[in-house]
This record gives sequence, C-alpha cells and structure tokens, in this order.
Amino acid sequence: MGYISTFHTKHFRNMIISEQHDLILDNFSTYAYYVAEHKAIVCVAKKEFIVRADFEALFLAVGEAAKKHLAEKIVFDKRNMHVFDQSAMTWYYTEWKTKLLNEIGLKKHRKLLPEDKLFRKSVAIGRERIAREHGFDFSLFDVRYYELLEEALEN
Repeated sequence: MGYISTFHTKHFRNMIISEQHDLILDNFSTYAYYVAEHKAIVCVAKKEFIVRADFEALFLAVGEAAKKHLAEKIVFDKRNMHVFDQSAMTWYYTEWKTKLLNEIGLKKHRKLLPEDKLFRKSVAIGRERIAREHGFDFSLFDVRYYELLEEALEN
C-alpha cells in the first residue's frame, strides 16, 4: 500500500484520492481508501451488485487497514448498488463488524444508500432478520445514514 501521487489522482464520485488518501483496495466491484484527516476508511461500491468474493476481500482489507491506521470510522457508499447478498450482509455484521469492535473498538459506521426505496427497505428487513436470527445487538454500534459523503465524513 502506498500513497497515490497527485500526478496520478483518480476522481471517484466527488472525492479525489491523492496524497491524503491511502488507497486500500481496488477490485472489480469495489474500492476503499483511508482519509487521514477524518481517521476514516471509505468503501465504495462500483457496481449494482458486489460479488461475495469482492465483498469479503474488501472488508478483510479494510479490517487490516483499520487496525493499521486505528481508524475511528467506516463509511460505506452503496449508492451505485441495486441489490445485495443477504448472506454477505450477515457475515459483515455478525463476524466482521463484531471483530473490529472487539479488536480496536470501532463503533462508527456511516452509510450512503441509493435513493431506491426498495433497496432501503431491503436493508431494514435484513437488519431485522440479523437481529432476530443471530441475536445481533445493533445498539453496540453508532450507525448513521447520510446522503452525502462529506456529511458522513464530518459526522
């Protein structure tokens, strides 16, 4: 992992990855970068659907980067998505999030959802299912939803 020079900046949905943003991962479905100014890792879905292998690769890399940088916040930008894998969502909550909470105390998670009302409803139903079937306690986390990346980083 290294810093991308300003000569080789990439423009990603209203953010510029440059010296201040350490690129963590860039695969077919996603990319992620660290924003030191906010002690935050931003994860972005590039596609309408993230294949399970890319989803797990993303969050395994993000978990390692969160430990390295002692990140205080994860921002997950899902605005390009239309559907998601429920089993991947279960893994994300019951294994990945819990592990980072226990290892480095990471509680702050910010989400940017697509405007699609059905997608938003599916997220809510998925959360209810995970709480019911897996006893997952969402109150342990500070999860907030925003419309703009800048708001998610600031809060």
